[in-house]
Amino acid sequence: MRSLSYICASTGETIPLEGPGIWAQTADGLRGREWSYTLGYRSLTGVSRTAREAELDLTYVRCPEKVDWTRRLFDADVAAGTPGMFDADGWTTRAYVVKAEPQTITPVIIQQKLTVVMLDGIWRKAGESQHFWSDALTPGLDLDYPHDYPHDYLATTRNAVASNPMPTAMPFQMVIFGPVSNPQLTLGGNTYALDMDIPSGSYVTVTSIAGRRTIVMTAENGDETNVFDKGRRGTGLNGGEYIFQPIPAGDSIVQWSGFGVDLTVYQEESEPPWRN
Repeated sequence: MRSLSYICASTGETIPLEGPGIWAQTADGLRGREWSYTLGYRSLTGVSRTAREAELDLTYVRCPEKVDWTRRLFDADVAAGTPGMFDADGWTTRAYVVKAEPQTITPVIIQQKLTVVMLDGIWRKAGESQHFWSDALTPGLDLDYPHDYPHDYLATTRNAVASNPMPTAMPFQMVIFGPVSNPQLTLGGNTYALDMDIPSGSYVTVTSIAGRRTIVMTAENGDETNVFDKGRRGTGLNGGEYIFQPIPAGDSIVQWSGFGVDLTVYQEESEPPWRN
């Protein structure tokens, strides 16, 4: 772990925890991992990664004012019920700092043991955006006939590949650009569809992270509209037509027509990787 910081949700301020004034040392408490489960007869059931408590040792060197500053930011998030975020080399997890116990107090050094509630049980990092271009940005899709015909030809459906480098299915963020009516995209055997019109200059962002699923349309002037009900859900997870279906592991063929799409696959780990 080369860098570690806490981002306050209430103010947007970032607390660097790798010096020069505040040190989290090896932050070993944040590195642990734990699955929740129920034991059965030669089996596990109810397997999930849930919230857990962890300890974090902080050392403040010649900066008592930063002890006050960090306390206020930690407490602001707890009081407001808006979790902050730890960032370790770009991997993030939501958390509250709910307790601080002084360990050492000298004119030079103040040491505290913090109790941290890690809400997600995972660390998450966004992968690189994968672009699937609109027809307007992909010339040569259709044949250029030397004369007109009295009818239109069906728009070409392109095959491309979406990649998820993790060994299990992962959440995503998908941005669908207008103009398009009732867009749908097929990936890994699932159809991602919106029952709505997206005007020119607007786009819809679908976020599938558990506990934070959203579908929002952003207009050309920047206005945002909640269009959560426009996402097609079919029979739910693994039903073949679920707007929040996780992206399967490996490479998957993508089929779509006409509109442009940006896809970001999130990577999730039980603890931040030892090497990035």
